[in-house]
Amino acid sequence: MDIQNIISELKTKFGDKLDISAVKEHLKDIDTSKLSFNEIVAKIKSKGLVGDLDGDGVQESAFDEIKGKIGNIFHKK
Repeated sequence: MDIQNIISELKTKFGDKLDISAVKEHLKDIDTSKLSFNEIVAKIKSKGLVGDLDGDGVQESAFDEIKGKIGNIFHKK
């Protein structure tokens, strides 16, 4: 995946909760052509570039943040 496609997918997945310039800076030295999107998200998460996605005030694992965000959509936690 090239960085522009990655950024586009990240924006779709995480919205405005991501510092795009920091993500681009982090990914510029990584060969993303051999990584899956999930591996890329894990690398970004490991650098603390994915924050409180679900809005509960706590930065959790990427899985829990996404689960919380989905739960918020359906008003469940």
